[in-house]
Amino acid sequence: MADTLEKSENDKISGLSDILSVDTLSLDAQSFKTVSTKNILDIDIIFTSAEEKPSYDKKLKKFFISIVDKITNPSDLIKEVKNDIKKWKSKDKKRKSKNRLNDFLGYYECLNTSELLNPKISLFTARIDLHKENVDEAKNLIITKIKNTPYVENASIFVIPGVGNHMNSTNNPGVLNKSFPVWIKDDSIKNLIDGEPVKGEGTYEIFIKKINNNNNNNNNSNVIIENETINEWKEYAENGDIKYMMALAGYYMMKGPKENHREAESWYKEAEKLGSYEAKLCLGYMYSIGKLSFDPKRAKVLFKDVVNLEKSNNDSEKELSRIAMRNMALIYHNSHLIRAFEPSNLTKVRKRSDLIISNLAKIKLKRAFKWYKKSFDLYDSQSAYNLGLLYESDDGIKKDEKQAEYYFRKAVEFDNNNIFAKKKLGNILFKKKDANEKDEGLRLLMEVASIGLE
Repeated sequence: MADTLEKSENDKISGLSDILSVDTLSLDAQSFKTVSTKNILDIDIIFTSAEEKPSYDKKLKKFFISIVDKITNPSDLIKEVKNDIKKWKSKDKKRKSKNRLNDFLGYYECLNTSELLNPKISLFTARIDLHKENVDEAKNLIITKIKNTPYVENASIFVIPGVGNHMNSTNNPGVLNKSFPVWIKDDSIKNLIDGEPVKGEGTYEIFIKKINNNNNNNNNSNVIIENETINEWKEYAENGDIKYMMALAGYYMMKGPKENHREAESWYKEAEKLGSYEAKLCLGYMYSIGKLSFDPKRAKVLFKDVVNLEKSNNDSEKELSRIAMRNMALIYHNSHLIRAFEPSNLTKVRKRSDLIISNLAKIKLKRAFKWYKKSFDLYDSQSAYNLGLLYESDDGIKKDEKQAEYYFRKAVEFDNNNIFAKKKLGNILFKKKDANEKDEGLRLLMEVASIGLE
């Protein structure tokens, strides 16, 4: 359904009247419905009796969906679906044209604490796919997102401009890929970029300097390890020592580009087979971003395994669980904005009201909220900050400034270095009538301004 809606404009469908058709066969306690899409992806959506398990046949491109409600008038269903599609498409088009630069951009985290690595590796990376942007929009998006990179150390942006044709104003092959190196030399951001971007096949990874700690030269990319050490690590790793596997994986992860990422993935997989939860977390991180292959479904399976550590009495394992919960939330949060409708959403339909398109669009956001809340309950500052953003934006969750203030304050309480949360909280408090709150807001805004956050 996601691809159906996302590609509808490309297929130049003139109207909605011919998109859907319905056939009905009465059953004892149900109705059997077949809703067939036309002109888009030729996908059949079949509503069956509630006893049948929802499934998706990729070969036949058919969704088999259980529905409890008996539908006596199929024309009502089609009318409702068509109206919902029309309203949602109109609303989403306005949102994208007006707020594209404000779309959420989550930073997935990988944590590797092998005792052989000094310092330990903690990576935060966001994924930006430029395939649906025209040249000017893509440039503006990249510059804006670099300026707004979070407070964390070792943050990077993994950009996919591609190497072929794109849906842009010039439609020249590889134009975004060719233009990208010029954009990042823009005067407004060149001082924020740490070293040369790592170039891959149609990708770039940009490393960002930490705003509030420029004097602390603790960038993992500066770690130098001699070849003799690497050879020694390999010898121990090949004999099944997890800490050496993780050390090698971390080393190759920091080196980039693609051939080194393959080495990192290979060693993480070996460590994962032996039960390393850090390896699971970092593999999920790689699949969430697409360093080798973009596979969020596989990432979620790995993250869920790590999430199960939440009841552990070991603080290190609880930290892994907290990060995995946040990573899980980010997958749903980002796809809510980028791919609001996907086939998996339709398999959750159980009754007629579930077919309301706006409800289907919110499924991912509700899941994101659930995972953020679980991570928040483990005192995660970034999850608190992201919850504040959700309540501030009115993007699928009812806008509530009191809740936004609460979560931004908690984000600062959990981590005093979260300067983005301080800025958000400062803006809210500075607008208050109470003199004490206004003074607190001014103090926070002056604090973040003094360390370079505009």
